[in-house]
Amino acid sequence: MSKAIDYQSPSHEINDVLFDVKLQPVYSSFRFPDTLFKQPIDSHKYKAIVNQQNGEIISIVGRNYRLITNSDALEMGKELFSHIYPDVNTDKLIPYKVVAPASRASANIDLIHKDVNFTMWKQESWLPFLRISNSYNRTQALSFEIGFVRELCSNGVLFNKKSMKLKYIHSNSKALNLQVDAPRIKVVSEIFEKQCTQLRDFKLHPNLMFALVCKIMNVNLELPDKKQRKKKLNYLENLNSIIKVLTAKYNREIGMSTYTALNVVTDLVSHQNVYKNLTGYYFNVRSFYARPTEWIEDFTKQIKGVNFELKGYLNDTINSLDEMRKIGFYWN
Repeated sequence: MSKAIDYQSPSHEINDVLFDVKLQPVYSSFRFPDTLFKQPIDSHKYKAIVNQQNGEIISIVGRNYRLITNSDALEMGKELFSHIYPDVNTDKLIPYKVVAPASRASANIDLIHKDVNFTMWKQESWLPFLRISNSYNRTQALSFEIGFVRELCSNGVLFNKKSMKLKYIHSNSKALNLQVDAPRIKVVSEIFEKQCTQLRDFKLHPNLMFALVCKIMNVNLELPDKKQRKKKLNYLENLNSIIKVLTAKYNREIGMSTYTALNVVTDLVSHQNVYKNLTGYYFNVRSFYARPTEWIEDFTKQIKGVNFELKGYLNDTINSLDEMRKIGFYWN
C-alpha cells in the first residue's frame, strides 16, 4: 500500500532503464544470381536500435531517426526542472518512481525535489513532479509533463493539460529548446490546490465511493458473456474490496469527501505494482495517471450548478453496477 516518500532512498529501478543502446546497421543475407555464396547487404534506409548489454534488437527505425537514450532524457529532464525552478540544486533531484515494461523498451521516470512543495492545508502537502517519458520502440515520443504527488502517501497524478506537456519526436529535423519551452509547463499548483479544496468541501457518502471510482477510472461495467462472467466477477470483487480498505484508511486520515475519492484513485494508480487490478495499466500508464485530473476538471465545473446532485451524476454508473447483480456482484 501507499507510504510516505522516502527522500533518502531514490528509486533503485532507475539503473534498470539506463542501459546503453546504439544505432547499428541493418544487414540481410542474400545470394546474387550466378554466385555460390550469400553476401551481407547493408540497408541504407533503416537502422537497428540495439541493447548493448545483451545484443537484443529493440526496434528497426528510419535513417532520420534521432536516438535519445534514457540517460540523455534524464539529463534533459534535470535541465528542464532547473528552468522551471531556478533555485534548486538539480543534483538533489530524486527519481522517486520508475515505470517500465519487462522489455524496457520504454520508460517513465518521475523526478521530485524535496524542497519544491506546497501545503494546501494542515498536514496536506503535495510536490510537483516532472515525468520524463521515452521509448526505443516508437510507442511514445520523448515528452516532459508536470504532475503532483502527495507527500504522505506518494500517490501521484498528472496534470492533464496539453499546454503542460512538451513533446519531441525522435527526428533529426526537430530541434530541442528546453529553455524556450519550459514556461509552457510552469507550475500550476494554484489551480490544483483550488480544485482539491473544492473536492474537500463536497461531502461523499462511503456507499457511493465504489461507483465514483468506477466513473473516474472508466471501469468497463458491461455485462460479460457466460464464459467471461467468473473472471469479471473476480475482477470487480477484488477491486471493490481494495477500494473499501482504502476508503476506510483515507476516511480516518482526512474524512469523507470527494477529495477522499481522489486519494483512493491516485493510490490505486500509483501502486499497481502492489494491487495489480487495473486492466491494461502497463499498456498506457499515462492515461491512468491523467484520468483523475480529467475528472477533477469536469467535476469541479459541474458541482457549481445549482441543481447538481451526486446520485444524478452517478446515475448511469449505478445502473450498470446494479445490472452486475445478475452475475452475483453486490457492490454496496
